Amino acid sequence: MKLHEIEKYIDYLFGVALKKCGSIEDAEDLTQEVLLAAIRQVSDSNNIANVKAWLSSTLNHKFYDALRRKYKLPTISIDLIPEINEPFLFEDIFDDKPDEIQIRREVAYLAGLYREVIIRYYLHGDSVQKIANELKIPKGTVLSRLSSGREQMKKGFDEMENYEKQSYQPERLDLSCHGRPGLHDEPWSLISKDMMKQNILITAYEKPLTCVEIARGLGIPTAYIEKSIDELVESQLMERKGNRVYTDFMITTPEQILSVLDQQIDFADKYYSMIWSQISNSLDELQHFSWFDNLPETQKNKCRYYFLLHIFTQALYTSTCRIIPVKEVYPNRPDGGSWIAIGSRYPLDFDFENYRFGKYCYGGERRAYWKRFMHSKVIDFHVYDTQPDLNKYERGPVEMHDDNLCKLLYIINENISFDETGFNPMFLQNIPHLAKYGILQIVNDKPVVDIPILTLEQYEEMDKLRIKKMHELADKLTDPLSIELPNLKLQIPKHLEGRVAEYRQYACYAIPMATLKIAIANGDFMKDITYPCPPMVMVIIK
Repeated sequence: MKLHEIEKYIDYLFGVALKKCGSIEDAEDLTQEVLLAAIRQVSDSNNIANVKAWLSSTLNHKFYDALRRKYKLPTISIDLIPEINEPFLFEDIFDDKPDEIQIRREVAYLAGLYREVIIRYYLHGDSVQKIANELKIPKGTVLSRLSSGREQMKKGFDEMENYEKQSYQPERLDLSCHGRPGLHDEPWSLISKDMMKQNILITAYEKPLTCVEIARGLGIPTAYIEKSIDELVESQLMERKGNRVYTDFMITTPEQILSVLDQQIDFADKYYSMIWSQISNSLDELQHFSWFDNLPETQKNKCRYYFLLHIFTQALYTSTCRIIPVKEVYPNRPDGGSWIAIGSRYPLDFDFENYRFGKYCYGGERRAYWKRFMHSKVIDFHVYDTQPDLNKYERGPVEMHDDNLCKLLYIINENISFDETGFNPMFLQNIPHLAKYGILQIVNDKPVVDIPILTLEQYEEMDKLRIKKMHELADKLTDPLSIELPNLKLQIPKHLEGRVAEYRQYACYAIPMATLKIAIANGDFMKDITYPCPPMVMVIIK
């Protein structure tokens, strides 16, 4: 560093010092101290490549040293960016000086490893040696992190336009679960009320990303998402690969689902006669059971509907697995469950009312299973969710999922006084709502269960027939499905190949409801039924 190089920055140094100090006298003193330090560097023949950067850093250090001496304040380490009014001395990093808000934002987007040393060095004026001592790391590591942090900030300014646009377009992520959910309804409960986690998963789906890259994609400071990412990795919705993470399950978009919908509808139409002949035969045999004949007519239809869907969906799964090799393990999760998640992403303003696929979607069989509840040995609730009332029975005055609905139905069916149960009385507000959706009836102002209540022997008899008829239908479906399946494959990111079972990448799930729509239109099923008909049965073992 030469004297003539220092002289051309004198006005610049005084201008920065004046903004920092607020008075001409203090600014002159601060500038003089910096110049004296610079002259010593000249006399020591030190070779400093970036003179402006060195002068800026020296001014910053001396200003904060003066403040600490004046107010006898210790150096304070912070994790977040302070809201202060004085300018930052980051001129050595950027060619064009950014404003203070931009600088704070770029520091906030740094990963914690780099964020801490940048804050200590540039904002607090700590020396490299002091930072090394306090963080218990080598001095060279501090210098390396400062250099990396500066480079990341410069890159961030270049890419600012990209992440700002993305940050204003959050989406919603819905999860479905195959297998056994966790103790607290995982994986749904892991993200259901957390928009930030949902969008972290969406952002890190297409390729593995660093925490900083995810933060930029969302427009959220890295400091605020690091803990959420750690929690998603711990819960096994994300996987860590080096310093990057990625979403470890398949996510579909409405556009993907619609791209293969018409082929599924055409399949249902083309093979309807074959499919319905098998199903009709199965329903005829169900009606031969004496216990079925004793059910009220409303409950017969709900039992038929459940039986039909159970045959069809399992036959479709079985035939698909015959065509596509199935190598899928349901891992034991840290939440006590054994599940595989699949996600669907939607814009926040997505129009579900006019979403074509929405008319064909359904929920696979779910079960709520309780041992020794009240006077029972076992209560076992089976349900499929179908259009047009998909999940609506759950969304009454008080949201009520299968576990509590199962208990409520048992209490009502056994005519047990609610005062003796300890059951949350808030759920009683749902009784009119459940009657509206065909699960209860109100008779003489009292609720009565209006879904089939079966013994274990009755259910096993029905299930034995179901398994037999499922295999017969799967035999019929396998050949035509093997022709159509290649047209129904959805693309997944390359890094998920081998992690997502191949057969889950084939979209066949509109075929059952497309077939049912034809059956209803033809008068082959649900003829003259005007009341809600939820496909449910409940098994009680006393």
